[in-house]
Amino acid sequence: MTIEIGLNLFSVFKELNEDYFGTLEKVAEIGYKNVELITVNFSTGKRYTNTFSLPVIKQKLSELGLKAFSAHEGVAPGSAIMDADWDRIIQENAELGCQSIVFPMAMISGREDTLRTAEHLNLIGKKCKEAGLNFYYHNHAHEFKRIEETSLFELLEENTDPAHVKFELDLVWVLRGGHDPLALLEKLGNRCDMVHQKDLSKHVNPVNIFVSLPQGNTLDTMKIYTEYVKPTDFVNLGTGLVNFQETYQKLHQLGYIRYAIVENEGQLGNKFSSIESDLKVMEKYVHDLK
Repeated sequence: MTIEIGLNLFSVFKELNEDYFGTLEKVAEIGYKNVELITVNFSTGKRYTNTFSLPVIKQKLSELGLKAFSAHEGVAPGSAIMDADWDRIIQENAELGCQSIVFPMAMISGREDTLRTAEHLNLIGKKCKEAGLNFYYHNHAHEFKRIEETSLFELLEENTDPAHVKFELDLVWVLRGGHDPLALLEKLGNRCDMVHQKDLSKHVNPVNIFVSLPQGNTLDTMKIYTEYVKPTDFVNLGTGLVNFQETYQKLHQLGYIRYAIVENEGQLGNKFSSIESDLKVMEKYVHDLK
């Protein structure tokens, strides 16, 4: 299977907040063909479809030659997963031609809330499937917290229905969770056919975030990201500690990865220059290695 390169638009969320269509134009000019949408303006909390009509967004994407293959659809901090209007979310994404909806982050911390989250993911995944869409869960690092003999991620994996819930592995967050992303990809098999690619600064030490946390790790989950993750931890692709040669040889070898998606969370310099540089790195390893 040919791997397609995508861009998660969280990479340019500030730019989208200020100029939605102008930012999409620049993304297309840089050379991206596939985009993973973010559907909320993070400065206002409003869905972009409350500002622009669906037909107008769809027409603009088409004019620019951008395929919206997927969309990240989360809930505001403090909101329950099932509080979102999933019928509207599914309908809007289906109308835009998205093949997949990804739930970007559940603030789980223990066994009970993880099992409840798995139950909710199953319900949403079933709704998506009935509408002809795939549904994914996107990991960060906190899901790899250990609970006795297992982890929160394993609980999610074991208690979600593979027919309804897939995984979009963020390879660097898996590393930060203390695991080998390539081994986890192999274990998940074709339950994970989309990956997020970022790069981690060589100065990040320890890479495993749990080594830095207080003994017992009773921290509020959000504090892991506000107190132990720094904006400078993330760098442009190919300038950090990720071994791209090894990673993409493995991805090609696995044969079931459909999309390798750039997510640039770096805070230094011009974001358009960063994602342009990232695209060149991805083309080298996704296209030239195959």
